[in-house]
Order: sequence, then structure tokens, then C-alpha cells
Amino acid sequence: MRQMEALGISTQRATFTTWDRKTGTPFHNFISWQDQRAADLVKSWNTSCTIKIIHGVMKMVYFLTRQKRSLAASVIVFSPQHVTFRLVWALAHYKQVRQAIKEDTCCFGTIDTWLLFKLTKGSVHATDYSNASSTGIFDSYQMCWSGFLCSLVSLPLSIFPEVENTGHNFGSTDPSIFGVSIPIMSLMADQQAAMFGECCFDVGDVKITMGTGTFMDINTGSKPHTSVTGLYPLVGWRMGSDVVYLAEGNAADTGTAIKWAQELGLFSDVRETSVMAHSVSDSDGVCFVPSFSGLQNCSAE
Repeated sequence: MRQMEALGISTQRATFTTWDRKTGTPFHNFISWQDQRAADLVKSWNTSCTIKIIHGVMKMVYFLTRQKRSLAASVIVFSPQHVTFRLVWALAHYKQVRQAIKEDTCCFGTIDTWLLFKLTKGSVHATDYSNASSTGIFDSYQMCWSGFLCSLVSLPLSIFPEVENTGHNFGSTDPSIFGVSIPIMSLMADQQAAMFGECCFDVGDVKITMGTGTFMDINTGSKPHTSVTGLYPLVGWRMGSDVVYLAEGNAADTGTAIKWAQELGLFSDVRETSVMAHSVSDSDGVCFVPSFSGLQNCSAE
């Protein structure tokens, strides 16, 4: 351990928990990015008069100002994959979270923030821009937590971590953990880290990651891409004052669909599926839609 100069932490995105700032005790288990308990809440908001009014007002603002941030707000659709309504659900269902918010002792964090908090023995409550932008609560245009969204859905800004550069000195591990104090010099979300690791540094570079789900990311350069067809603008990374943005589209169930088919007994080894697929000329019109966690389409159904 004494030979280690620094640590970097890359984790699954948009999976979160909440905990007591003083004791470090979590109020509930991690709520995964695939969790569907807030799906009905998301659907009700996406069809509400409130969101329709926001769309209409933002379209008018965009017409007058041509600000891309307003264009993005005019077509925004909530998704269960975003932290927003899963956190709203947690506040509604966990009394201890609401009590901690009243006492100003509640911390929110995705996995990276939780690990950082524990490794530093509670001295650092922070995240980086790549992880923050993946929550759906972060304004990638203004590079801060969205005060408007938090006010809209009654989420207190006080529970959110400080957002720092991807390459930042986040403090050091407590010596009691590894026997020495090791600087933590980077936090990065998994898909953005994959993009960085594949050296997709130029505008137009694309990477596709296939795991639990499939994630396609394209480097859009120094400005967030404003899509009206469902691609979500993310911060890839921020180093110093330089920001790299990504546009991302994803399908939530790839590996999970394969695992599901295996558990049904359709095959015992994944390698068998290639032979099975080539054993017929076509599917005779049969389609399979892997939507165990909903579909990341324009209506977020």
C-alpha cells in the first residue's frame, strides 16, 4: 500500500443512497438505476399539466432567445433511470430521511460519493461533474444542481454533494483503512470513464458499451448537445476549466435479457446463442423487446 501514490474511483452511475451526516449510517439500501418503484410517479409527471405548461413556456422562451437550454427544457421527459423521482419516492417512503432533512443531517450520494465519504471517514461529501450530470438533477448547461427542478419536485438542495472537477484532489483515505493515507485524485462515472479509457477525445468520437445495458456515447466537444429526440446531454469530464460533453442514448436491458433467457432454460451457455441464431433464415416476424426496466425512448415508457 505504501507504493500507491493515488486512488481513482469509477462506479456505476445513478444508483444512490442517503445517510446520516453525523453517524454515516445509511437510511436505506442503494436504489439502483434500474429500480422501477418510481415508474408510476414518472408517468404521472410526464402526462401532467405542469410538464405541459413547462414545455409550452420553454418553447416560447426558446423562440425569443434561441437559448439551447430552453429548447432542452421544452422537450424534457423524465425517466425512472434518472435519480430525480427515485429520490422523491425515497423521501416519501422513508420517514427517517425526512426527519434527517429537517435536522439538516441528511446526505445524498451516488456510489462514488458514498465510497468517498466512507474512505475519508465522513470528512468529504463530494462528487464529480460526470456523476452529477448522470443523475438528471444536474443542469449541464449551467454546471450546477438544478434549483428549478429541485423546487419543482420538492428536493432540498442541502442534501446534495459538492461537485468538483473529474481530476481533483478529493482528500485522502483515513490511515486506519489501508494503513497509510492515500490521496483520492479522481472520481468518474463508469460510461464516461469508458469513453476516456477508449481515448475518445475528439468531437465525433463514439463508443458503445454492452453490459447490463447498452450505452452509446458521442463526444460533442465543449458544448452540450441539445437533442429533441431523446439523447441526453452529459458531462464527460472536466479537467481544470476544460469541459467535454457527451450525448448518450441507451437501452437498459442487454445482459439482463441474455441472463433472463438463460434462466428460462433456452440455453446453458451464452456461446450457444450464435449457433441458434444462425440456424434459421429469419425470425418469421417475431420480435423481442427487452424492456425489463422500461424503454429509454422519447416517451420514457
